[in-house]
Amino acid sequence: MIEDYTQGKWAIMVCIDPKEDDWIYVTEQTDNCWDLMPELYETFEQAEQAASVWRLKGKEKNVRVVSYED
Repeated sequence: MIEDYTQGKWAIMVCIDPKEDDWIYVTEQTDNCWDLMPELYETFEQAEQAASVWRLKGKEKNVRVVSYED
């Protein structure tokens, strides 16, 4: 459970297999597919707004905003 929504960086995770509880980060676009980095946001609100693109009707629980530490 997130307790402090004002500190740190934020990332978006998408569930790719709900049966296995398997989650991946939404990543930055790069030229090298092996150099993946999570797309990070300065505020929880910015991340929530960006996450709305990934949320499908009826499957909203498969997208979450998480606190991210390097």
